[in-house]
Amino acid sequence: MNDNNQNIKFSGSGAGFTEEEKQILNKYVTSTEDNVFAIKNLPGIVGAAYARYSRAKGGFRETLLKEFIKEGHVDPKHADELIARVLVAYGDDSVGELEGTHVSFEKISMLATKEIEDRRIGGSPIEQSTRYVFYDQKVEHGNWLYYRGEDVKNSTFGKDYLKTMDFIFETYASLVEPMKAYFEKLKSIEMAEYDINGDGVKEKWSDLQDEALQKAFKTTYNFDLRSKACDTLRCLLPLSTLTNVGMFGNGRFFQTLISHLITTDIPEVQDIGIKTLKATSEVIPQYVKRGKRNEYVVANRNNMFALVRKLFGESKAKKVKNLPQVELLKAPSKFDIQILASMLFPFANKSIKDLRTFIKKTPEDIRQEIARTYLGERKTRRDRPGRALEEGYPYTFEMVTNWGVYKDLMRHRMNTQQRQLFTTELGFDMPEELKLAGFEEQAKQCVSKSRKLFKLIAAENPLLAQYAVLHGNFVRWTMGLNDRAAMHLIELRTTPQGHPQYRKVGQMMHQEIAKVSKWRAEAMKFVDYNDYYWSRADSEAKQRVKEAELDKKYDKQ
Repeated sequence: MNDNNQNIKFSGSGAGFTEEEKQILNKYVTSTEDNVFAIKNLPGIVGAAYARYSRAKGGFRETLLKEFIKEGHVDPKHADELIARVLVAYGDDSVGELEGTHVSFEKISMLATKEIEDRRIGGSPIEQSTRYVFYDQKVEHGNWLYYRGEDVKNSTFGKDYLKTMDFIFETYASLVEPMKAYFEKLKSIEMAEYDINGDGVKEKWSDLQDEALQKAFKTTYNFDLRSKACDTLRCLLPLSTLTNVGMFGNGRFFQTLISHLITTDIPEVQDIGIKTLKATSEVIPQYVKRGKRNEYVVANRNNMFALVRKLFGESKAKKVKNLPQVELLKAPSKFDIQILASMLFPFANKSIKDLRTFIKKTPEDIRQEIARTYLGERKTRRDRPGRALEEGYPYTFEMVTNWGVYKDLMRHRMNTQQRQLFTTELGFDMPEELKLAGFEEQAKQCVSKSRKLFKLIAAENPLLAQYAVLHGNFVRWTMGLNDRAAMHLIELRTTPQGHPQYRKVGQMMHQEIAKVSKWRAEAMKFVDYNDYYWSRADSEAKQRVKEAELDKKYDKQ
């Protein structure tokens, strides 16, 4: 690499920096003297600079001055050339993890969010929460907040799609205020109790004289009712619902994500992939340039679906009883059986147990065909097979949970997950509150219309049929994880403020572990089995206390 910094005399770390060098560096680092410092104002360049200084005698600041700064400033054109050279010299996979950016995905379907968030390693998402946000308002042109792409509107099922979605959203919106009123009857403000001042004792509304505490109490009460209504009604939201996701990821993550999105056969998701490539190319262009459709993945996916049809015929998902289900799969006598079953799982509407039974009876030539089809024709080392090859965790859970629970639990990253196509055929999880409030029939109409639409679309396009699935519909999926990840997930997801439905699933996972290893279950000592009907109440009260402390702090300042 050439030294293009012709106007600055580089002094090097041994003698410290000159005042002129310090003045330049202050724009880009938090300290010119400390041996621990942060980087600033260098979007898209930090990764290459770090990679370069991994083979340089000097530190980051010296490398920055010597190779990236020209006439007192970072030269973008020269920096881009250096980045390209660094990626060639050092390998762009690893260097891509040293550079990152933030991307917002707005007004995309909840189906699309799972295609994004499922690329978990290297990315950190935050999604608009169905536990706090109602989707009961129309947006542009008087439309409800659901996906209306040309691929569905102009299809043979377009009119049915729009009519069904309008009905579901109208029903959902019509139940928001009645459900709030129902919960208010169960818990009037006079009955409510919150530790609103943080003294460890819960107060009632009648106990409070201070105006600020009364305001905090009322805010907490309203949040309490609102979150309970959101928790109940979200079962009716279809996967076509539009939402927002914010994502921070490194370059390697975004390149992998872009390739995955463009490689799907869902038009909305493909479009998101193309737009993501365009957006990230403006901030980290060298790190995402290989983001493109992967024909190896396309061929493998199509071949696996074809193989499953050959092995099982046109199998459809069957309604499951006694839900939710959580089963800790026992290790088979021959480990190949589990791997082969996992290879078939995403493409078949069958449980892992059924697939393992099938594999045990299957002759060697069929087993080899399964493995051969799954692995496909790899042309480069970046043609990577799917997650079945990650098998080997001490725990592999097969779960049938409602989609809302799946949505909340799938965000954990220290594990391997596989899911089947979302469907309405496994059944629907009707909240008890809708029954008690007298709105079960309205909900059943949404479920019935959703299922009818799903069948109509699935006959033509099973991928697009997923838009018709509701949050309350069940999904079959697997999660493999180690002891540490299991401890983190189960203890976190059984805390009092958690959604009652995923708290139950977390408890069931813990019970399954206890059956096979008592000491492991006992080590997870913060698993909470208590029942909290008003699950957000105490958490919201603590939030008011923290807000009051912040108000005092900043008022003093």
